[in-house]
Amino acid sequence: SGWEIQNTRLFEAQLQLKEGAYEYRDYRDDRVYTYFTLRSGETKRFFIILTASYRGSYSMPAVVCEALYDESFSARRPGFAVEVRR
Repeated sequence: SGWEIQNTRLFEAQLQLKEGAYEYRDYRDDRVYTYFTLRSGETKRFFIILTASYRGSYSMPAVVCEALYDESFSARRPGFAVEVRR
């Protein structure tokens, strides 16, 4: 891909991110899993910081949110094309 995922836990205080509380976050090479509790009527925002690494045209994957044990609760934001330039 054209970017690297940054582990925000390493510099969270510097960014002053106003993220929702989460129980656990798992950083992988190509994705981030965030585990959190969401009560009825509650909203949360999470941020993933990317650093552009390679120029080119890429596909940003969909964002998916699913209940851990109940697949009837889910949300999906479709992916889109992205171009990394100098």
